Amino acid sequence: MARLNVVTPQQASGRVKELFDGIQASVGMIPQIYQGVANSAAALEGVLHLGKTLSTGQLSGTEIEAVKLVVSQAYGCNYCLAVHTLLGKKHGLTENETIAIRRGTAEAPRLGALVDFVNSVMRPEGSATDDTVRAVRAAGYNDAQVAEILLVVAQTVFTNLFNRVHQTPVDFPPAPGIA
Repeated sequence: MARLNVVTPQQASGRVKELFDGIQASVGMIPQIYQGVANSAAALEGVLHLGKTLSTGQLSGTEIEAVKLVVSQAYGCNYCLAVHTLLGKKHGLTENETIAIRRGTAEAPRLGALVDFVNSVMRPEGSATDDTVRAVRAAGYNDAQVAEILLVVAQTVFTNLFNRVHQTPVDFPPAPGIA
């Protein structure tokens, strides 16, 4: 059960209604996370704007979803794992690949370097060694992409924390367990 107020599409007004109209037009529904984040029009707009901005960057949709799967696994957010497993598949990942990424591996060397890098920066001390940075660069990621990876991590930390605080009801098929 959600802990915070939920702004339903019927209750939305002003800027939140405008944002919901855009979500509805592009997604066909208003996901539960957005109904919770909508308590703040600024927070909702920020999350949506950041996602849209990142989609125009140098990372592919597959790479963005891989980062989000790594972060969501680290934070144990069932909502985000469900969403990003679904979106990862829409961007070409197989279910087995989503599971491997959540376990910290990837068959494709470039994606594997990305997963290793994200796992490195997700550690509590939040540092990446020189070797980690060299490895992600050697896999073909440039400095702009490294900056984008870190921004995807930051965005996903917010959504994971929000969902854990809010206890957002999962409105997508659950992600498979990875035992």
